[in-house]
Amino acid sequence: MQKKEKAQGFKYDFTPSELKTLLLHSKKCPECAGKLSKEKTCEMVKGEDVNSSSDPFFVSNIRVNHYGYIFRCQQCRKVFTLAELADRR
Repeated sequence: MQKKEKAQGFKYDFTPSELKTLLLHSKKCPECAGKLSKEKTCEMVKGEDVNSSSDPFFVSNIRVNHYGYIFRCQQCRKVFTLAELADRR
């Protein structure tokens, strides 16, 4: 049995407009005005893939959980990323 690799860090990527949409705006489908359900996504990546050398906490040889959000309409079943919802506002 293979041992599951454990992440040593985490990262969220939000622009100011995406953060505002996530925290403050109602979650209605831009297509049909149905209710959107929020789903958290996660992928494990190398630290060098999500960090930059200009970051004072740059560590290239670790595993990082990179989190994001998608929104699924309960009526029409369309899927939107947080960036797509923020751009439509």
